[in-house]
Amino acid sequence: MARVTVKFFATVREVTGTPRVELSAGNIRELLQQLKIKYGRRFVETVFDEDTDELKRFFSCMINGKRIELLEGYETKLEDDDAVALFPPVGGG
Repeated sequence: MARVTVKFFATVREVTGTPRVELSAGNIRELLQQLKIKYGRRFVETVFDEDTDELKRFFSCMINGKRIELLEGYETKLEDDDAVALFPPVGGG
């Protein structure tokens, strides 16, 4: 198990009530499960697609600045002191 810092942004930060948390997990899937337990129903409804149980479309999860889709997805292994960032969709105009 790796000890990591998870940083929350925008609406995700509003739901958690904190900009960051430290947790231990082996991979991204385990980390997200812990976040669901820690922050409850509102967090789950905000961040996860109820049909797939994965992040909602356009949500982004990054490890040390790299999107998990470019690594090993939800099975990406974590290492001590990794920084995991969770972003909601970003709009512009």
